Amino acid sequence: MSPLNATQGIQPLLDVVAAVGGPLQLIVVVAAFALALVALVPQTEEWRGWALGAMTLLLGGGEAFLIWFHYRLYQLAVVVDPSTGKVTGHIAVSMWVEGERLYVWAFMVALLALMMRRHRAELMQGALLAVALLAAAGALLGQPFTQPLPSFLGQYASYLQAMTMGGVAADGAFQGMEAARQFYYNSWFMWVHPPLLFFSYGAFVLSFIATVQMVFKRHSSFETTAYGWARLGYLPLTVGMLLGFPWALSAWTGEAWWWSGNVNMAIMMWLLYTAYLHARLYLRREHMWRVVAVLAIVSFVVLILTYIAEYVIPGAHSYALAPATHMFASLAVACRGGAG
Repeated sequence: MSPLNATQGIQPLLDVVAAVGGPLQLIVVVAAFALALVALVPQTEEWRGWALGAMTLLLGGGEAFLIWFHYRLYQLAVVVDPSTGKVTGHIAVSMWVEGERLYVWAFMVALLALMMRRHRAELMQGALLAVALLAAAGALLGQPFTQPLPSFLGQYASYLQAMTMGGVAADGAFQGMEAARQFYYNSWFMWVHPPLLFFSYGAFVLSFIATVQMVFKRHSSFETTAYGWARLGYLPLTVGMLLGFPWALSAWTGEAWWWSGNVNMAIMMWLLYTAYLHARLYLRREHMWRVVAVLAIVSFVVLILTYIAEYVIPGAHSYALAPATHMFASLAVACRGGAG
């Protein structure tokens, strides 16, 4: 498997994604705007359930397209040991990394919102606005359909370029790429830890919406609904964070990952949700519902800040997105020149 073969396979795949992804991204943004209008216009209240279903199908279609892209990328992205010329394995890039994270979050909220039963009509407006906001942000900021996986593709293009050079550069690039394949992309933690967290994030969105309803309508039944969604999200959040610990030990050996801003924010978020669920045990005490409401709102705000911190605070658990998909086009030219 030569760098030229890998490059010639990936670049056409990126061209297909760009050709299909551009219109798809526009459709998602327009649909998100329309969903927000349905949520805000009182006359469309009876259509909100249908609008949510339609948006969920659209997001599911987009996710299916991304799954196809990741599967094709898995077939093409291989790691080759330069000393033996043998393939050590394929790279399985998951659907919840880099710019695809917000999109997955939007899809998760939409799926959970479809399952709402208690206070469905009252929570539907907030759920539609949340899905619309996350979908629009996921399409416009994450750009999963037009600029997919820039960090990974940049790293893999650098690896292929080093392989064409050979020698020490190829050996170093292989070691880095193989370590990323084994301990990050292909690690079973990657396929369990993030999905658990995104499921919990989706449940916490609905819990927050119910809490807001409780604050404005001052009815205890909304607090019960908020508690139900928070309880549903708390267990996968806890399990997901516990799984993150051994993964960090294996993936970030030698790095002070425990000082990462995102890791510390996540622990703070978990402590706040723990305090919220425990405070609810004393809900019958005078004015305690205010304390519970404040804890619920602060917990969700910290959740949002935890997500943002992953992109703005340097550390082991952070993303540095840099558009790099064009590197394959220039690399293909260089490989052909070298082959000639």
